[in-house]
Amino acid sequence: MLIPFIIFAICTILYSPLIKFLRRYKLGQYIREEGPDLHSYKAGTPTAGGILFVLVPSLFIFFVNTADALALIFFGFIGFLDDFLSLKRKKSMGLRAWQKFLLQVIFSTVIYLIVNPQRNHILIPFTHSTLNLGYFYPIFAILFIAGFSNAVNLTDGLDGLAGGVFLTTSLPYWVFLNQSEKSLLYTSVAVMAFLIYNIKPAKVFMGDTGALALGGLLATVSLRTSNELSLICFTPVFLAETFSVILQVVSFKIFKRRIFKMAPLHHHFELLGWKEERIVQMFTLVNLAITTFFMLGAPQ
Repeated sequence: MLIPFIIFAICTILYSPLIKFLRRYKLGQYIREEGPDLHSYKAGTPTAGGILFVLVPSLFIFFVNTADALALIFFGFIGFLDDFLSLKRKKSMGLRAWQKFLLQVIFSTVIYLIVNPQRNHILIPFTHSTLNLGYFYPIFAILFIAGFSNAVNLTDGLDGLAGGVFLTTSLPYWVFLNQSEKSLLYTSVAVMAFLIYNIKPAKVFMGDTGALALGGLLATVSLRTSNELSLICFTPVFLAETFSVILQVVSFKIFKRRIFKMAPLHHHFELLGWKEERIVQMFTLVNLAITTFFMLGAPQ
């Protein structure tokens, strides 16, 4: 357990000078104009802080599994490019949606080719059954990785939310996978160090740099271990946030009506009058309760 301690210590020590560096060069977050008015005070908070929990664990993960390390770096790069363009243009928009998705598909394809699963089926969780996807499996795998990177990114909207939900996903999932996937453990302890500075009031945001990388890592690990559908059981909040956006868009396009006051889902609860801290606590606890059930209660 020495390596996780080293990673945690390095990140904890380096975050303070990183935040000072970001503040000195005014590399702060630009708030979405369509977001809740409650977030205006966060403008200027240093962003792209995920760069530390991407790079530091990757140095160690490379010696454990190359695909996992590359997933962190590839998707962290997409996020960093998005954060950089946002800062350069002095507005919340960085990469355009199609540009981001194209890069995600390209890097997901590279990850798929590196993992090179010699199968065309997926395991149905907690059963001995499989679902044969045939020639569609590569398409499924590529979109699966890209989709999960977006799911974490959509959840990153409140202080401590994406980091807390990630920890209550990654650590139970690590136990579920017989504590064999060190990349999950190494990244988790780095995110713990980040949360010291990200809990409200946040001194730094992970930005797309961190959010896209975390989702890409989760999907890559599940792809390698043939546990794609099992990951869905361990990511209830990430999925709820994602589907809230999909349902909101579809409902408005077809019926000209909104299901939620605002999407993703955490903004809906903000506009209902919930305090930010309560939303983060409830989302994290719900995620932990469900993932703990699947970790300990469900048959394996």
